[in-house]
Amino acid sequence: MSSPDKVIADVHELIDATSLTAITFFKLYAERWLDPDVDPEQDFEIEPEYALNVHTREDDAGFRVLLETTIKTPIGEIACGVRAEYEHPGHVLQASSSDALTEFINGVALMHVLPFTRQGIADLTQRTFDAPLLMPIIQRGELEFHAGISATADRSAAG
Repeated sequence: MSSPDKVIADVHELIDATSLTAITFFKLYAERWLDPDVDPEQDFEIEPEYALNVHTREDDAGFRVLLETTIKTPIGEIACGVRAEYEHPGHVLQASSSDALTEFINGVALMHVLPFTRQGIADLTQRTFDAPLLMPIIQRGELEFHAGISATADRSAAG
């Protein structure tokens, strides 16, 4: 008889038990306004909007982190979604694991997905706006989210 799965209690257990299995884009979108309100050569401030979702796998042996970034500019709009898949066989996340998962997402998962987000936005804007929009390097701790553990829900973005 196999032993029951171990409940992850802290971020060090989660880091030790977890493997990154895939990073993919789930959304790439850009639209350039035909008659922008500003000269496209003009500099303007942008404020990216970030949305993060975490889905646990149905078999409880892994989870996915989805980061969607939307940027609205005077010349158009860009959206880039990146998904990181993780597995942790023999371990499970429960409500008591929320703090560990939050720390993992902010300290590890974001460092996995942000370079893909940055590259996706640069590629999209180069093709759509004729010049790449280079997002600044986001240092650990500059962008933070809180992650709760709940049953697998909306899978529309995760495919």
